[in-house]
Amino acid sequence: MTISKKALCGALLGAMATPAGMVILPASAQEAAVTFELPAQDLATTLRTLARQAGREILFADEDVRGLRAPAVRGSLTVEQAVRLAIGGSDLIIEEHAGALVVRVRPQADEAGATEITVTGTRIRGATGPSPVIVMMRRGLEEQGLPDMASVSRIIPQNFTGGQNPGVVGGGEQSGYNNVNNSTTLNLRGLGSDATLTLINGHRLPYDAVNQGVDISIIPLAALDRIEVITDGASALYGSDAVGGVANLILRRDYDGLQANARVGASTEGGNVQQQYSGVGGKRWTGGGFMAALDYSKATPIYADDRPYTRQLNAAQMLTTGSRQVSGVLTGHQDLASWASFELDAQLADRRARKTNAFSLTAPVTFYGQDSLPVVRSYAVTPSLHFRPGGGWEATLEMTDGESSTVSNARRYTNGNLVVGRSAYDNHLTNFEASAEGPLAHLPGGDVRLALGGGYRRFQLDFDVRTTNRGVTTVTRDAVERRQSLFGYGELSVPLVGAANRMPFIDALRLSAAVRYESYKGIDAVATPKLGLVYAPHPDITLKYSWGRSFKIPTLQQVNQVREIVLFPAYLFAPQPTPPLPAGATVLLIGGGNPDLHAERATSSTLSVELKPRFLDGLRIEASWYDIDYRDRIASPISDLLSALTNPAAANFVQFSPSASQLQALIAEAPLGLSNQSGQPYDPAQVAAVVDSSLHNTARERIRGVDLAVEYGVRTSADSRITIAGAATYLDAKRRSAANLPYEGRSGLIFTPPKFRARGSASWETSAVQLSVSLNYLDGTVDNRLPATKRIGAFTTLDLSGSYRTGEGHGLLSNLELRLSLQNLLNETPDVIRMSDPTYVPFDSTNQSAIGRFVSFSVSKQW
Repeated sequence: MTISKKALCGALLGAMATPAGMVILPASAQEAAVTFELPAQDLATTLRTLARQAGREILFADEDVRGLRAPAVRGSLTVEQAVRLAIGGSDLIIEEHAGALVVRVRPQADEAGATEITVTGTRIRGATGPSPVIVMMRRGLEEQGLPDMASVSRIIPQNFTGGQNPGVVGGGEQSGYNNVNNSTTLNLRGLGSDATLTLINGHRLPYDAVNQGVDISIIPLAALDRIEVITDGASALYGSDAVGGVANLILRRDYDGLQANARVGASTEGGNVQQQYSGVGGKRWTGGGFMAALDYSKATPIYADDRPYTRQLNAAQMLTTGSRQVSGVLTGHQDLASWASFELDAQLADRRARKTNAFSLTAPVTFYGQDSLPVVRSYAVTPSLHFRPGGGWEATLEMTDGESSTVSNARRYTNGNLVVGRSAYDNHLTNFEASAEGPLAHLPGGDVRLALGGGYRRFQLDFDVRTTNRGVTTVTRDAVERRQSLFGYGELSVPLVGAANRMPFIDALRLSAAVRYESYKGIDAVATPKLGLVYAPHPDITLKYSWGRSFKIPTLQQVNQVREIVLFPAYLFAPQPTPPLPAGATVLLIGGGNPDLHAERATSSTLSVELKPRFLDGLRIEASWYDIDYRDRIASPISDLLSALTNPAAANFVQFSPSASQLQALIAEAPLGLSNQSGQPYDPAQVAAVVDSSLHNTARERIRGVDLAVEYGVRTSADSRITIAGAATYLDAKRRSAANLPYEGRSGLIFTPPKFRARGSASWETSAVQLSVSLNYLDGTVDNRLPATKRIGAFTTLDLSGSYRTGEGHGLLSNLELRLSLQNLLNETPDVIRMSDPTYVPFDSTNQSAIGRFVSFSVSKQW
């Protein structure tokens, strides 16, 4: 089914929506009269009710019907007659698009047709994809008191907040999760930010820092239309990185008017004082329009002495980062002819942050500690041409050029001696893509449709890592690494049963197949298929199944990470082999990246069932089961280096009695040469073994679980509505570092995703007042780092948000919204954990937050 862009936005904005979700009602080919008994009320409510009672899609944009009233609709009418009665003498018209009724503003005489888009999860316009999709509307997020994308990332149950995310303290046992530049990246299923593909309006952005994630915090929330998240492997559609899933941030295409927002807030226990000022404006005209959004935000840090559970630390230790960010978005579209249009997406951001780490409980940071000052500048621009050659086909040509540059200046003090470090990571992306989609043939169930595309992608990472100590500068890394890929893809959708030929126990049946081929020069070539089934045995029940393969190409950091060669005395390694190594023997240890890495590969299966019972209008329930077998994961194959000489699991990565020429070749591969930590001169004849702990494609992960989502909305009066939503996920993940090692738990343990996570919300809304309450639950984990395990308690927070809206008009106090929000109302605090070093932060910041109770007030004004 073909759906116009404006119509689809209307379905998402205007259909019965929960604060963080939406419902699109099924289409019906029946044109029989239906008896309606609807009172006079706001037009949006009438259109939603007509759609549900008639079983017909009615698509509209919220902004087109805002403030309009519908007369009473009573009598035996077809749905089209009822809609025409509802819109009355307004400046709205009705159009039909493949069975759906589209209500939109009357176009001017020379306005061209609307541009058409697809929903994330399929490249077929109007088709329902076989994968579950989470949809979060901007307005629903605002109603829950969420001010930015960093906050949004914390409320998605399928997303693990450990990784490159604000609030992750790092250091000590958490050092692997250290946030380099205060960015926010999504990490679905806890597989890593590099295994979640993040898109903006369906296209890629440059990677952030070195971990191959995408920073979503550069997008102002005011510029957002909605977020669509696929919790399923999708490399057949979108390519590398789409293993854990895909998140598509869909921006407003245009805007008519001006809106300004201001927000202030702070943690009640101290620190985290936030200011945010944003504005969005735009204009629509014949055949086109634009939207521009600008956001400025500033936050102060939380220090260790602001919280009772960290007051034993140095008072200068920061628990959160201080930051200042300016970001902007520009989108626009213009019809060039009846068969062609132009679109533009552009983003720009500048963020500066500060983070101090104290390496002593008493000494000042300027004697023993580190002060980091990262600066991030990024931009991306995507112009695209869209063509409608006829026959229902559409074609697109687009190009993306973008860059994300991180420069982190760190001042590290050791016993008063200053070492200045500078780490610069500059990511650049260039992407060209051509695609087309349209019908191939007509079946009784609908049109068989095909999507084809291909293109070229080049991404580059510039490293510049150096330190200055006592006036001497040492360059650790100064290189430019590039990667190029050619890709092609196709997707076929075959509707076997649809509205015209439905039968008992088969209300709808659609098959889909997709395949993508990508070739990375000098690295790997990968073909990934995906098969899907959408089956509705009853209008109230829809079953979906997908099976597919996904992949992730090695990051430029993993391939090009500095290889280190370190010489250790053999007596450190225990137990010793039989016979023991001779006195004076040494062991050469290899660490770092590996230029011979190849793609990580995964096989995913997802089965979901969706219920929309007509006997309880407004209820939607969806349950999904998923299974991900993730192979050839890049990791160090040796978990315990000191037992490597006798551990059978490490046998493939240990070489005894290496020759002098072999040792010389290994040392020559290390940019910094040999680091001799043996306490004796290097002698090749004394090297008894080489232990290779560098990165290899050796690890394997198995992830299984269940997702559940419930949404229910009911209108209690002509001017009052209650919506309830809940989402939960159960995650069972395990991992082994090499083929001959046992699996170990990767969920439910400290610094890993919890096994169970849930969020529930309820909202009550009238034309003037809106109130919402949300409950967040993160299951407890187990600290298994010592022989005596310890349980870390669950983390449960309660959020409240309420607003008051003044009426529409032209006065100073009209079109005004005042909002008060309280996050973590009951001031839930993290559980204290055991630490090997008293200077380490004593809580699991990957799962639990130091923010505490946070109160904010915002005001918004529209013109």
